[in-house]
Amino acid sequence: MTSNVHGTDLEGGTSRAMVLGDTSPCLSGKSALQPVFGAPADLLWFVLRNSTAHVRLALGVGQSTVMRLRGGYWPKDARKLLDAWESYKGRTASQQSRWFLRRVQAGGVVAHAGQAWSSPGLADRVGETIACARSRAGLLAQTLELPSQRFELGALHAQA
Repeated sequence: MTSNVHGTDLEGGTSRAMVLGDTSPCLSGKSALQPVFGAPADLLWFVLRNSTAHVRLALGVGQSTVMRLRGGYWPKDARKLLDAWESYKGRTASQQSRWFLRRVQAGGVVAHAGQAWSSPGLADRVGETIACARSRAGLLAQTLELPSQRFELGALHAQA
């Protein structure tokens, strides 16, 4: 048996997918709060600041995934994780105004108040009508068609 000079105990898997590696290292400490390899800063902050059980329940992931995220490993295909994060933010966001209706345009974009708003989860809902309300972080969107979901929308840019 060889000793591990770097102190890591992560062994390579036996399948082809594991040999190629499905994670990439993120920075640790204060710099872990910055987006690295696609990791949103608010998600990393949430994972680092909350208990393992709370993160597991909020995102619907296993304990090993939470520990990997805390250890600085970000999955290369993180769509499921990002969808769970957007859904969690939508469920916990506080509504600041009354609801109004908007149609999802190409690319998952919603037009409101001269700005384009979007969220990763809206790309599959092009052409649907959604209910929107202002929130502290931007816009809160609720789908009207099943399966029902909530999203936090962020401003993209000013429209011409």
